[in-house]
Amino acid sequence: MNDRYRGALLGGAWALVLPLLMLCVYTFVFSVVLQGRWQGANDGGAGFAMRVFTGMLLFGIFAECVNEAPALLLSSQSFLKQVLFPSEVLPWVSLLAALWRFAMGFVLLMIARTLLLGVPPASSLAIPVMLVPMVLLTLGWSWLLSSLGVFLRDLAQVITVFTSAAMFLSPVFYPASRIPEVLRPWLFLNPLATILEAARPALFDGKLPDWNALALTTIGTFAFAWLGHAWFVRAKPGFADVL
Repeated sequence: MNDRYRGALLGGAWALVLPLLMLCVYTFVFSVVLQGRWQGANDGGAGFAMRVFTGMLLFGIFAECVNEAPALLLSSQSFLKQVLFPSEVLPWVSLLAALWRFAMGFVLLMIARTLLLGVPPASSLAIPVMLVPMVLLTLGWSWLLSSLGVFLRDLAQVITVFTSAAMFLSPVFYPASRIPEVLRPWLFLNPLATILEAARPALFDGKLPDWNALALTTIGTFAFAWLGHAWFVRAKPGFADVL
């Protein structure tokens, strides 16, 4: 988990410094420069910045792992050449590192939320439940893309475009209520939309998520993770021939 910061002057402290800097930038830009307001909310520019930051933190788990996935096995060839090494755990390692950075950012978010808007509501305790479908979705994509990346070396370039598009097509910078009502059902076919739209009301408005929608999303992402793992296991015997 600390390889990213190995050799850096601040070392693992960057896991705290980077999200702190981003939170400060978001707060300044959205509350001072743009004077943004979140539709349906009354917490001002600082609230707008923290809602966007929440979306970026959650989406960052998905984007970080998915962007790394196509090159994940290629960068771990020394491990893969060991016959008994379980290569399917590599996406888990990538995910745990992303969750660690999410946790650091989330702690800072909660401190800022308490200082600027007051103590978070009890509904914020539901956030770990919302992470379950995010983890399953991320693992499914990671298993699928890491196995395909062994055979398709250009996949990494395509995935960078995919995650950039997914960020703007998911309600990261805006609430789903800004989408025309006729298009809104299509938005929620994206499981990221359900997770993001459940998290922010829980953190800022004291509203519990729609448990039925979250349950359906969890079932769907579990099925996708199972399929991604099944594909990985099926493709695994061919890794040695390519690597």
